[in-house]
Parts: sequence; structure tokens; C-alpha cells
Amino acid sequence: MLKGWFDFSKRPPRSWGIAKAMDMLNSPHLAGMSSEAKRCALLMALEAADTGVEALIQDAVLQQRLLDQQEEQRQAKLRRLEAAKLEQNRAVQADLDRLTSKHLARLQANLDLIARHQDEFRAWQKQKQQEAQRMTDAAAFCVPHGHVSHSATLSVVMEPVRARG
Repeated sequence: MLKGWFDFSKRPPRSWGIAKAMDMLNSPHLAGMSSEAKRCALLMALEAADTGVEALIQDAVLQQRLLDQQEEQRQAKLRRLEAAKLEQNRAVQADLDRLTSKHLARLQANLDLIARHQDEFRAWQKQKQQEAQRMTDAAAFCVPHGHVSHSATLSVVMEPVRARG
């Protein structure tokens, strides 16, 4: 998981440090040994390499600081990425809102146009009814009285005329 974090230190690869101590303690050669036996083996290896415990501890502290720095850098990078993506999302949402508004306006314009044409059609129908009534009233004067009421339609008015014909 944290492989490679030791690369941040600038020491030669074969020098003794906390990474080498970790590798040694996880070696299959020490598997199954007690903690005390592993501790003695580590101290013996440090002595053979002419490295003291203090140097190992200092390296561990340094490596921990490097890990902390890397965490801060990664966290800062993540924050920048989040901020950029959130800004992109705001821009996309603004475009979406603009398009939605534009299309809703088109939908409303279509509905308004339909309503206007429906109103015009109803007005025409009313004029048609009035014109038909005027024709019926005029035609009613052409047939004998009493055969047609003034509320009759033209076809009712014309019925006695057709019957004669």
C-alpha cells in the first residue's frame, strides 16, 4: 500500500534504515521466532552494520515526516481536483438550467400558440353559428308562417320546402 514511500529519502539503497529493519523482521528466516528473538537478531544486524539504534529511530522519524508530507501533498492535490470538478459541475448545471429554461420557454410558446388557435377557432365557430342563425332567420321568411320557429336550424326551415318540391 505504501510501497515506494521510502524513495523520498536520499540515502543509498543498501544503507541501514527503518525500511531495511522492516524487511528483515518480515523475512521468512525470522518467521516463527519470538519477538525477543527477532529483537536480538535486529540488534545483532545493526551492530554488524556498525549502525546504532539511534540512527534507526532517527530514520523512522524522518520517514514518518516524509509520509506526512506526502499525505499533505496528496490531500492538497485531492482538494484541487475536487474544487476543479465541483466548478465543472456548477458550469454543467448552469448550462443544464439554461437549456431547461430555453426548452421550457419553447414548450410554453407552443402551448400558448395552441391556446390562441383554439380561441380563434371557437370565435370562428361562434361567428359560424351566428351566420347560420341569420341564414335560418332569413330563410324562415320564405316559408309559410307557423311552420318554423325562430330557433330552428336551416335544415328544419328547408324541410317544408323540400317536401313540396
